[in-house]
Amino acid sequence: MARIMGAVVSNSTPLIYLAKVGKLRLVKDVYGKVCVPVAVFDEIVTRGKALQIADASVIEIAVGDWIIKEEIRPQIASLYRFLDHNERLARGEREALKLCKQLNADFLIADDKEARRVATILNIKPIGTCGVLIEASRKDLISAKEVEETLHSLIRVQFRIAPDLYRRILHEVGLIS
Repeated sequence: MARIMGAVVSNSTPLIYLAKVGKLRLVKDVYGKVCVPVAVFDEIVTRGKALQIADASVIEIAVGDWIIKEEIRPQIASLYRFLDHNERLARGEREALKLCKQLNADFLIADDKEARRVATILNIKPIGTCGVLIEASRKDLISAKEVEETLHSLIRVQFRIAPDLYRRILHEVGLIS
């Protein structure tokens, strides 16, 4: 299987929430190009635009620039069809996992607990929305205070984060000890 150096695949939720709070560009700044399977594109852009959700258009603009829409090859779909039997994974998550294997990706950006669990089993490193913020801070793309402000903005748009994870992130970026 050919390796794309540094390949990163994203599920829909991190892109949607970061777009909602005006921080979608952090994904590009941290990872460069990010691949999404067709199911994720359809969920974010096609369905989002049909429902007239503003962040769908924001994400659509990035598609073709730094978000790359990829088809799952039939042989990969067949090889990893066992993922289709996991009822705790949505279609986009299953395709994102398959695309990770297709590209031999380094990371899967996903917040869903089951998608992250399966990614780990498949030797794919899961990174969540909060992980993107931490990595952006490590790379000096945003300050620790901006991480905190972004977390507050995410919470205002219904992003769910456990209090202990919130504290760990603030500790990780140096705001609390």
